[in-house]
Amino acid sequence: MPPWIESVLARARDLAQQASAVAARRVWPTLCRWRDLAQPWLRDPRVRVVAVVLGIGLLLAPGVAYFRQEAPAPPAAEAAARARAPLASDAQTALAPDAAPAATTGDWFEDQPAPSAGDPGGADAASYECLLEPSDTISIGSPVTGRIEAIPVERTQLVERDQVVVQLESTVESAALDVAQARAIADGSVRSRLANAELENQRKERAKHLFEKRTMSLDLRQEIETQARVAEAELWRAREERHLAALELEQARAALERRTIRTPIPGIVVERLMSPGEVVDEKTILRIARIDPLRVEAMLPAAEFGQVAVGMRAAVTPEVPGDQVHTAQVVMVDRVVDPASGTFSVRLELPNPEHTIPSGLHCQARFLHE
Repeated sequence: MPPWIESVLARARDLAQQASAVAARRVWPTLCRWRDLAQPWLRDPRVRVVAVVLGIGLLLAPGVAYFRQEAPAPPAAEAAARARAPLASDAQTALAPDAAPAATTGDWFEDQPAPSAGDPGGADAASYECLLEPSDTISIGSPVTGRIEAIPVERTQLVERDQVVVQLESTVESAALDVAQARAIADGSVRSRLANAELENQRKERAKHLFEKRTMSLDLRQEIETQARVAEAELWRAREERHLAALELEQARAALERRTIRTPIPGIVVERLMSPGEVVDEKTILRIARIDPLRVEAMLPAAEFGQVAVGMRAAVTPEVPGDQVHTAQVVMVDRVVDPASGTFSVRLELPNPEHTIPSGLHCQARFLHE
């Protein structure tokens, strides 16, 4: 028997003797008093058995508690020997050529090496679900009420910026433009009134000299000056009419231009809602989506907040047969985390100059920490 066990047993015997002495001095008189008080109930055999068991428990409880607190630890040498024994057996098992793998009780992930920063299985390899969307989608309508004359584009057709996509009937507007152009060009009235004004000014100057030489009456001079002022007023009015004609010409051109509807963005026609011959009045005629570049919307867990920044690149893989990896760039990081899902939104921009990547696909985004 090891020496430390013998010392423990000796200490236990000493404690038991001390407990017995304490019981003889203090517990036993108390029990005698309880016995006298409980004499009527102790006549029942069952009550006697319960009383004996309780008494034994009360006697042993202090000693057991003291033993648990004061029991000495095993010597360090024997503890180290017991700790080395399982390690030695495990090492022998591992060196055996035909031995089965040793069973482990820990978590499998705790035994794996931590991935490095450049390891594909590390942080750079974490991928998140995303969605490819058009970078912009607009609804084409008409600013004025009118009948559609022509729609020169079809669904799925690519269109350029400022390309004509809808033409409204414009017979009245074209005629108004012709009239405005004619009025703006016809400046004969201005020229004639200008000549008349110059002539009246010359007469006014001659009348002034003749009046100074006292060869013309005052009434005649005043009449000539009045005619000169009238000629100047008519010239000013002619010039104002010419200016108004120029403004009317611009207005007629703008009215005719409103009958021609152009697309403000390049893209693809995704929907055609009306046909030639229909009357449009605050209705959508076409929908055009810009797919170069594409917009990539990804949802990241809140634990990644602060790890993704604007300007960071990401490898985006669309979920289609024969998909390829494309490089996108982060353009927006949401600053508000959704409390319901515990995620935040990240928006990326994916160039698509050849329009080979369709929008509406699900994808996987892997952010590249450079």
